[in-house]
Amino acid sequence: MSQRYQVDDLDREIIGHLTEDGRLSAAEIAGRIGSVSERTVRNRIAALLQANMIVIGAIPDPVALGRDVQVELIIEVEPGRLDEVAILLAEYEEIGYLAATSGTSNLSASLFVTDHAALLDFIDQELGKLPGVKRVTSSVVLRLYKVFGTRTTALNRGTDLGGKKKG
Repeated sequence: MSQRYQVDDLDREIIGHLTEDGRLSAAEIAGRIGSVSERTVRNRIAALLQANMIVIGAIPDPVALGRDVQVELIIEVEPGRLDEVAILLAEYEEIGYLAATSGTSNLSASLFVTDHAALLDFIDQELGKLPGVKRVTSSVVLRLYKVFGTRTTALNRGTDLGGKKKG
């Protein structure tokens, strides 16, 4: 019987630094923390990865890849067909996020497409024809402030929500 990895304060601090910049080396993280060796940080990262507590990878910027339109989808699914619909939706590269939800709808997804015509085509020709999908509500994302724990350029510009410069 294997023991579950217990995350402690040092692990949380390491994870925090990796969240800010996943490219940081163990030496850089140790230097920022100040009270721990590079070897300890390297071992902790390895243990966190092995225990599947973290994943280090690249998150592509959809806009840089030509997908300028982001849409949040709320999907109502026929009873008993949630996993079936989720498995089908997960195959689309345009879907960047997919989760089962509680409430009046069953699935929440983020859709990334090139333009509004592609949005209409995806909702009408793809999503609307999936067996088990009862209803879809969509909302276009106008500005993204934070994603996966990382502040976007909208927040990093130093402006508040009213567009005024912070002092």
